[in-house]
Amino acid sequence: MDIKEKTRQLYELYRQFETASQPYISSAVCKPGCADCCTTVGNVDITTLEGLIILRHLQSCPPALQKDLSKRLKLNRKEKMESKYARCAFLDAANRCAIYTVRPFSCRRLYSVKPCGETGPTVHRQVWEMAENIVSAIQVLDSNGYSGHLSYVLQLLNDARFKKIYLNDQFFPDEIKEFAQKHALLINRFTTTPEK
Repeated sequence: MDIKEKTRQLYELYRQFETASQPYISSAVCKPGCADCCTTVGNVDITTLEGLIILRHLQSCPPALQKDLSKRLKLNRKEKMESKYARCAFLDAANRCAIYTVRPFSCRRLYSVKPCGETGPTVHRQVWEMAENIVSAIQVLDSNGYSGHLSYVLQLLNDARFKKIYLNDQFFPDEIKEFAQKHALLINRFTTTPEK
């Protein structure tokens, strides 16, 4: 399956989740500038497919912003190696997301019905379960890819050799075994399958 079709299917999964979760999420206290999930209580994980979409979006940004985001991603990788949580590289000074229109599912699924603070989001169990099924469906869709922290997956996609293998819908996990283990990347085809 080509990337264009995978992207279409990915956005359809996003839409399905948004529609099904809307009755619950309508009670969320989240608003622009609230970034607890992006800084201290959440992991911003992506699949390689989502990473490719993000990279393509970044290429359309002004050169100065591209340079700034590249620096922030490098710092984010370093911070992530030192700590469980690292402020998302795509947050600006006002805690607004620079990639909001192409944000990954790990961001789209998060909301809270109470202010987060240090305790993390308070979500409905039904939405959490729906989200877990969507994560599995995304991993199945991106079966020749990987899942993990945003900055590591983007770093992997910046490797021309890996990107060529990925875009040709090939799968050679031994090529990146050391990198994947060092950064706790999951091989999508070996994760669980979604519920029917």
